[in-house]
Amino acid sequence: MASAILSKITLIDMTEGVAGPYAATELADMGANVVKVERPARDWSRTAGKEAVAAAGSAQFVSLNRNKRDIGIDIETPGGREIMKRMVAHADVILSNYRPGVMAKLGLGYQRCREIKPDIIFCTISGFGQTGAYSKFPASDTIMQAMSGVMSLTGEPDGPPLRAGFPLIDMAAANYAVQSILLALYGRAGGHGGAEIDVSLMAAALGLMNSQLSDHLLTGRVPMRQGNQNGNLAPAGAFEVAGGRYIAIAILRDEHWRKFCAAMDLGHLAEDARFRTNDARVRNRDGLDQLIAPILAAQSSEYWLERLRGADILCGPINTLADVAADTALAAGLPLIDPGVEGAARIMGTPIRFNGAYFTADRPPPLKGEHTREVLAALGYGPDAIEGLLQSGSVFTAETT
Repeated sequence: MASAILSKITLIDMTEGVAGPYAATELADMGANVVKVERPARDWSRTAGKEAVAAAGSAQFVSLNRNKRDIGIDIETPGGREIMKRMVAHADVILSNYRPGVMAKLGLGYQRCREIKPDIIFCTISGFGQTGAYSKFPASDTIMQAMSGVMSLTGEPDGPPLRAGFPLIDMAAANYAVQSILLALYGRAGGHGGAEIDVSLMAAALGLMNSQLSDHLLTGRVPMRQGNQNGNLAPAGAFEVAGGRYIAIAILRDEHWRKFCAAMDLGHLAEDARFRTNDARVRNRDGLDQLIAPILAAQSSEYWLERLRGADILCGPINTLADVAADTALAAGLPLIDPGVEGAARIMGTPIRFNGAYFTADRPPPLKGEHTREVLAALGYGPDAIEGLLQSGSVFTAETT
């Protein structure tokens, strides 16, 4: 069973928001024993959005925190720090997204954790890395989209820069963190010991723009906004069809161009010198679009998708998320899983099919401090000690917040 593969791995999740929680959830889906450490102020994503969809909080929190237990700790108290040290001693991985230096101030920096657990895997998700002038600045997905150049490449050529409508960089950083943690676990199993890992949002953003940044570094060219067109291919982009809908078309090879011309009843253009090769089509994109746009606009999306797919042309409707959810054939291939909470029938799971099956939500997203007593007991604290910690304010439970 895929969800049991990491069952011997314990991960301390000291993250909030998107990138860290999603990374921890992906590892939890793979079977890791993930304990979310929540401070009294709570993970801010519990209240992200317009309203709560479940007792645990917002849709964002529900989707990014399944398969975890939650311990409420005030880590700024002496008692809280002692609990954290005991947790480190029992852990394999620590994942945090505090600003650089905060973990060290709490007595939980990499060197201190390594003293407690020599083979600990210590992964941080930061805005700009752990060193340098920018490392002290706070960061978020929106700010990273701005500063990395992502927004400069998004939008129409003559329009303003635009933000991607979802936390693109946070999600990318989460996946880089999962990759690095799995690499470190593999290395530790091979005798390489623990590891110190940092995944910065800025590096993750530029990793997504690898080709564009490399082109600039090699040639000095500054990539500009292309709107819905792919600057490397033509025709390739969004085209309006009848009824005000849009479809996307991408012609990758010159042989596809000839098939496209046949499907569009434009056979006379197939060998036109202006369009015979992709290089020529890119140079003459505006003229080409003026020829094909009116033809596409005369028929429905269903008509063109059937015709173009029949000719083996890459194409698809430009859907809303409602369109995606309503398309039963499309949804059948997605990990839309039951999160196990009232009021939330389905959420998006980890997009990995392992041995023919997707991971499941075996544990619903936790309430703040829901498993405090359980986790403390597993760490060796007796009932009296747990009550003392609760009374001192070092820890809290769902019932006491």
